[in-house]
Amino acid sequence: MHASVLAKLFLENNRSLCAYLRVRVASPHEAEDIAQEAYARLLQHDQPRAISFLRAYLFKVAANIASDRARQRRLHLRIDMAHSSEEQIESATPDQQVQAAEQLSLLARALSELPEKYGRAFLLCRIQEWDTNQIAADLAVGERMARNYVSRTARYCRLRLDGATPRDARREVIP
Repeated sequence: MHASVLAKLFLENNRSLCAYLRVRVASPHEAEDIAQEAYARLLQHDQPRAISFLRAYLFKVAANIASDRARQRRLHLRIDMAHSSEEQIESATPDQQVQAAEQLSLLARALSELPEKYGRAFLLCRIQEWDTNQIAADLAVGERMARNYVSRTARYCRLRLDGATPRDARREVIP
């Protein structure tokens, strides 16, 4: 890409691009960093004439970079949490390990006591970290129903872990 085209694009759009990114990311510094990376990617593009709407393309590239970074942060956080959990498991007493295994077994049993859509919605939300739009699409239900499935399942599992019978917990949670 010609440097003069990129310089013009920078002068005309950098302020609005950084403002757009500040809404999407945690800090002004990160927004500026992402904007700079987006310009660098445009500079590396082989055929600038193939990009008919250069400003829109710049904003799309920047949004994709921001999304990629957020995804990487979530992945690192999950890895850190997994390592922390492993350390807690390793340092747990045998009694604590037995109690945790019993709770996990009870949780699995509680999920199996519910209709399939409830358990699936709950697992997609808590394990796969899907949002309610994705869960609703997967289950072919509305977003509100997907939220209900997740919250009711969480409540049911809490009641079961607290000692409620399947019948009592179901009566309280599922209409």
